[in-house]
Amino acid sequence: MTDLLLTPFVAGFLITLVLALAGSGLFLRGSVWQALALGQWAAAGGVLASVLHWPVLPVALALGAGVMALLQRVRDAERLPLALFLGGLAAVTLLAANFSQASLAAAAWAEGQLYFAGPNELIAVVVAGVASAVLWPWLRRVWLHAQLAPDVSAAPAPPAIARWLEIAWLVAVIVLGSMVLGMPAALATLLLPAWGAAFLARGLTGALLWTQSLAIAGFLVAWTISLPLDQPFAPVLVVVFLLLALLARAGAVLRRAP
Repeated sequence: MTDLLLTPFVAGFLITLVLALAGSGLFLRGSVWQALALGQWAAAGGVLASVLHWPVLPVALALGAGVMALLQRVRDAERLPLALFLGGLAAVTLLAANFSQASLAAAAWAEGQLYFAGPNELIAVVVAGVASAVLWPWLRRVWLHAQLAPDVSAAPAPPAIARWLEIAWLVAVIVLGSMVLGMPAALATLLLPAWGAAFLARGLTGALLWTQSLAIAGFLVAWTISLPLDQPFAPVLVVVFLLLALLARAGAVLRRAP
């Protein structure tokens, strides 16, 4: 690996770990639809920033935070997030159709910019990783209390500040992941390792370990394949994660077979 690719590799590896952790939490409490809406509006914010010539990350974070705030106020687990996702997709398409710079930005958010990640992106990802480690006790408490099964959680209710910190952390992680990996790849990292881990794990600790293992394996395989074949990283990562999730499901079926 050349020095030129070391920074993108480290940034991509770290954000993959953080996104996979977020995916475990979203999967545990049944909030995966939120990731679709939030990721799409982060991309819309990035495209809008290119049109207005504003800094990308603050605009993407602002739109992502607004979407998450709306999702928290309206208790609709599927229809509202899906509607917001479609609205964000329409916004990106309209901007790309009417502004040349928006077209380039939309392509960058779709394909990912990992190969061009620099020191600024790496610093942001490291900060996200450190914040994840610091917030982990509170994140775990929120996820245990919000889990879908059992219907009534046995864990004590977390304080309100823990829930708000978890929401802010999710917004920052998904927006940053979408910016570094591209929106489809970030969503795949959020959803597919956690989905595959659900077939193999028993309990929260097992789910976290399996999710991280699948995420690490998927990133390393995609990186190893995409560079020699001169392919964009994001779609390769999506395909690899999908295959790993399907293999995990097949393995679970075979394990239960008599």
